[in-house]
Amino acid sequence: MKTTALIVVAGIAAVASAGDMNIYWTVGDTGNNDGVIDAGESAVLNMYAEMVPGATGFAGSIYNIGGDAEWAAGNLDSYNNLLDALTNDGTAGANNSVNSIESFQLPPLFNPNFDASNPVHLYSMQWTPNSYAGQTVTGGSNGHLNFDVYTDTFGTSVGYTGNVTGFRFTVAPAPASMALLGLGGLVAGRRRR
Repeated sequence: MKTTALIVVAGIAAVASAGDMNIYWTVGDTGNNDGVIDAGESAVLNMYAEMVPGATGFAGSIYNIGGDAEWAAGNLDSYNNLLDALTNDGTAGANNSVNSIESFQLPPLFNPNFDASNPVHLYSMQWTPNSYAGQTVTGGSNGHLNFDVYTDTFGTSVGYTGNVTGFRFTVAPAPASMALLGLGGLVAGRRRR
């Protein structure tokens, strides 16, 4: 009886200390790749999963992607999962959301293309603003159903605790917009005098 209790307690401790999966985004652009979206550029967004501690590799997660009103007003040019053929890119929805994304890979024993990277590159998107009037855009992944990693090559997996960070970037005003803002400042300054 005491042996069974010890095994159960040890199993609970192992589950509680499995680890963290940190989901985060990098932001670049189609111009000089500085992450500030200047006139004529599009944002290039890449999502990664970092496993702490490291494990055999990323197993899977199901999630959605969305953003704020500025994100919804732009154009989602492309979106795709970057793992093997078992993934689902998701379905484009209202407001440039992408729903029911499945990032999943078979374990190494059954998958010659297993990506054991840590962090692993999961998703990529390209987005273009409707106007270059100067704005901040925020968004990210949400509704994750799981954060699973493989602990061996055969397919044993555990759930990690998910820590999700979204993306945030700036769309710079076009030069014509900047000139209008400057002109507006001059006019306001003259009215005060």
